[in-house]
Amino acid sequence: MRRRRPDLMFLIIILAILLAAGGLTIFNQRVLVPLGGNQVFAPIWEGARVASGGDGNPYEASSMSRSRVLLGDEYGEPRFLYPYYSLILFGPISEIQPYSLARAIWTSVVMVSMVGLVFTALVLTRWRPKPWMMLVFLLFALGQFHSVRAVFLGSPAVVVGLLVALGLLMVVREQYGVAGVFFGLSMIKPEMVILLLPFVFIWAVSKRQMGLVLSMMLTGGLLVGGAFYFFPQWLLFNYVQFLGYFEQSFPASANAAIWRWLPGYNPQVMLVIAVILGLWLVWEWWRAFGKDSRHFLWAAALTLVFTNLIGVPTSLSNFVLLIVPLTLVFSTWVQRWHGAGTQVTLVVMALILGLEWGLSWLTMRSDLAGQTSGSMLVLLPVTALLLLYWVRYWALNSIQLKTGHLEALRRL
Repeated sequence: MRRRRPDLMFLIIILAILLAAGGLTIFNQRVLVPLGGNQVFAPIWEGARVASGGDGNPYEASSMSRSRVLLGDEYGEPRFLYPYYSLILFGPISEIQPYSLARAIWTSVVMVSMVGLVFTALVLTRWRPKPWMMLVFLLFALGQFHSVRAVFLGSPAVVVGLLVALGLLMVVREQYGVAGVFFGLSMIKPEMVILLLPFVFIWAVSKRQMGLVLSMMLTGGLLVGGAFYFFPQWLLFNYVQFLGYFEQSFPASANAAIWRWLPGYNPQVMLVIAVILGLWLVWEWWRAFGKDSRHFLWAAALTLVFTNLIGVPTSLSNFVLLIVPLTLVFSTWVQRWHGAGTQVTLVVMALILGLEWGLSWLTMRSDLAGQTSGSMLVLLPVTALLLLYWVRYWALNSIQLKTGHLEALRRL
């Protein structure tokens, strides 16, 4: 009997992965990079190179000279919008030259992260679709306008989305220390987790899961503390850049877009909407505190939706994280209605794809690198919000109902 060689099999797997990564990078460099869409990655690459030099300020306009050449005047002033501690992610890629190769490698990282985010959402929501349905769902998740846009632009939102999804998965699996590390690293794009992290922290305290609390505090503290140690003024510079981006790309949130549609353009409308949504969200948080992982997951999904509604500056690329609440909705339908649930899921996926691409054509001419329209910022978060409340009762109580039925049968 021939003995297996696990070391040989491991080597073959590693070589296959390296060949696939190399092929994907070559494709990106020859096909995707020449198409443009540099307004996200160019400031990141140049800003990180300036900061890695040790004596440069990535937030100053003088640091963006090469980005201006790449972008021209079409997309406004290039800005490094990320916290100084984001160099832990962007620093290594900034050392790669030429720029086209760096962007090709980074785009490969984003592509792999996008696929990883989709499969992590499936595992997180305990949805095990049949192979054909998994293929359809994968095409849906990767084929949405905001997903294609995020990959084309090389948005770090995809990487952060994967970190958040992994953090949620680790909480559900009670791997709290690892979850805290993932959540801490997700602070690289703080506007994506500005509401989620406080919820996770307070929920962990209510459940007395101090491993999650300490892990989040330690990871976040090391990142922020290290940033202040190397560049004490980074927070002020970052705030100024982010404020400039918000003014340049206004409306940059669903709340702001709704305000623009209302007659009179009264700025107080935005505040009223934000307060109402904030109170609503706090109420749902309170109902989830001390509860099990099902309540935690539904409230976390709702928080991800509210982050894109309440008025926090966002972008279409950040919507990649909404695949988590959408997957939770689809999995609940299938678990509740089986075949009929699959049919409803297919119809809703087709409607979302059609509406999103149709609206992108009407308002943006489906320009993957163009200015975001207010309508696009509203469509998907509002849709996800309505769908989450459609399945709320089933998502929180289906397991309890099944257990109750089993207990009743045992008494017979």
